[in-house]
Amino acid sequence: MRCFLRSNFYRQGRRIFLLSLLTLMLVDGGMAQSIPLLSQEQAAFRVAVPGNIFARLGRDGPEGIFLETMGALLKRMGKTPQYVIMPTGDALVEVAKGNISAATVVVPSGRISETMWLSNPLLTESNIVIALKEKGFTLQHLGDLKTKRIGARQGYRYPLLEKKSGVNLMRYSTDGEMLRALLFGEVDVIICSAISDIFALRSEGVMKRLIVLDKAVGEVPMVAAFGKGSFSKSDLDAFNSVLAEFNQGSEWPEILERNGLADLVRPWPMITE
Repeated sequence: MRCFLRSNFYRQGRRIFLLSLLTLMLVDGGMAQSIPLLSQEQAAFRVAVPGNIFARLGRDGPEGIFLETMGALLKRMGKTPQYVIMPTGDALVEVAKGNISAATVVVPSGRISETMWLSNPLLTESNIVIALKEKGFTLQHLGDLKTKRIGARQGYRYPLLEKKSGVNLMRYSTDGEMLRALLFGEVDVIICSAISDIFALRSEGVMKRLIVLDKAVGEVPMVAAFGKGSFSKSDLDAFNSVLAEFNQGSEWPEILERNGLADLVRPWPMITE
C-alpha cells in the first residue's frame, strides 16, 4: 500500500512538473515573440538638441523656431520625438552610428550627406554687414567693401569675400571681440548673422548704435540630419513635403512671433560681384 501511494505520488508530481514546464515554455515563447514587436513599435525617435537660440529645451518642452518646427513636422508624420541635449558635432557622430535618430540646426556639407539624409532647409540665416550708425553707406557691390576693414569670425566661411583681391577680412575669435573692434574703430564693418546676432544685439541694447547695410554677403542653410537606419528616403521626401506645406500655413508665422523673430526671418538680397 505504501509503495502504491508513493508511486502514485511520484506520478502526480511528475505530471504537475510537466504541466508547469509546458506552461512556462508557452509563456516564455509568447514573451519572446511579443517583446521585440513591442520595443519596435515603441522605439523612441531621438532628436538631438544643441541648446541655442534655434533649438533648446525649456520647462514646457521644445523652444526655438527650428525645434518647434521640427517637432510639428515629425508629429504630422506620426512620429513622437524624444529630445536629447547634445552639441551638434556630437549629435552627427551619434546619428551616423544609429544611436540618435536626428540632429538639428545642421549646416550641410558633402561629408555629412554621404552618411545621413539631409532635409531641405528649415531656416536660412543670411550673413549681413553692420556698420556704426554714423558711418553707414550704401552697399550694392563687392567693390563697396574693398576699401573697408571687415571684421569676421574665426572658423566661419565667407565664400563671396574670401581670397578676393582687395577684400581685407580681420578675424576675431568671438562676437564680443568683433563688436568691440567696431565700436572702437578698429574695423569699419562687421559680418553678423541676420537672425541670431541681431536678436542678441537688440537684447543687449547695442543695436541703436549700429546700422544694417543693404545687402547680404552670404547665407547659411540650416537643415535636419536623419539617420538612415531610422529614416528612409521616402520618409525624407515626406518630411520635405510637409515642411513646404507648413511654411505656407498659419503655424509658421505664429512660431516666429512667439520667438520674437518675425521681422528677422526673411530673405535678404545678395551683394553682386
